[in-house]
Amino acid sequence: MHGRMTHCCGVVYVLKPGDHQAGVDGDSFKLTNHGHATFLIPFATLTGDGVLTVYSGATAGTKTTALTFAYRLSKADQGAAADADVYAQADGTAGEATSAALTLTAATYSDRVLVVEVRGRQLTDGHDWLTLEFSAAATALNAAVIAVLSDARYMQRDQPTATA
Repeated sequence: MHGRMTHCCGVVYVLKPGDHQAGVDGDSFKLTNHGHATFLIPFATLTGDGVLTVYSGATAGTKTTALTFAYRLSKADQGAAADADVYAQADGTAGEATSAALTLTAATYSDRVLVVEVRGRQLTDGHDWLTLEFSAAATALNAAVIAVLSDARYMQRDQPTATA
């Protein structure tokens, strides 16, 4: 990446901070102008085990296909003296792990940052939209979600909208 992030990447505010224990879908966005989406998910209090799923669909809000995504989790809680900005390698792999429905175990994910990666080439033809879903399984699920869209088809000063 050269220069300013907003010249080469889209930034989408997918889900505002709050307790999403009742289950929630983040705002949908399309990946037609970018080749990759990275979801940044900072968790606060997480009680009980929620489930995270990323779907593709033909229109905003349509959840047709659950995608297998790559993910990594910060090695330490926010505010820890060290390693809160280091992302752990998954056991037995050279880096990230994958899942199509990730169980968010409270003891593991609370107060950490989860990074979820989706490649545009994973999408079924005609399924240009992504929707992130938190299940209603947790007792408390305090989180927010920002998506960074990279591998822009065209470098430009102002990235085109991905939400309309």
